[in-house]
Amino acid sequence: MPRKRTNPFNVVLGIVGMLFTVTAMSYCVFVLRGVQAAEANAASPPAAFEKLMDGYGTAILVAQLAALAVATVGAVAFDSAEGRKEVARRQGANGTPRDRDGSAAVPAGPTSDHGKPTL
Repeated sequence: MPRKRTNPFNVVLGIVGMLFTVTAMSYCVFVLRGVQAAEANAASPPAAFEKLMDGYGTAILVAQLAALAVATVGAVAFDSAEGRKEVARRQGANGTPRDRDGSAAVPAGPTSDHGKPTL
């Protein structure tokens, strides 16, 4: 049985999702530190990462959110296409349903018009 293909969009979703989580938490910490009194912030100069979040934090979050949206649509489309290929492979060229090993699926015995086995 052939191995199922890995959805590349799921990999992108995982990576961008982790980056988005870290960025969102960092942005929240930055905002909370900005709300504190000026005396508390004067004790230490802002780090380079804080300057980055101050200048570009919102844009970074929006870009990551857009990447997550695109990757989500891509993952759903990829899985849908793979599912259609699998259904077509199982049905074969003549429309007969197929099992995973490629053999034609045959009912176990005679059935009624409603698909239930007859006695």
